[in-house]
Amino acid sequence: MSKKRPYSHTKKQREIKELQANICIVCWDTEKKVARGHHLIPYSEDGSDNILNFVTLCDDCHKKYHAGKLSIDIYRF
Repeated sequence: MSKKRPYSHTKKQREIKELQANICIVCWDTEKKVARGHHLIPYSEDGSDNILNFVTLCDDCHKKYHAGKLSIDIYRF
């Protein structure tokens, strides 16, 4: 069972989307209405709420990532 994220993580997810102007770091899409603040090191693996642990992904790239169809080199960031 996954644990509920603390408010600090939710706040940082909103902040990274604002900082990155809701632009997906994979496909550079700016037209889609939904952007996701994505943990580079997952919260479920004790990923921190440090802003450096987040990137913005469009909904399509976010779904591809979680389906295993897209990989992100976390050391690139």
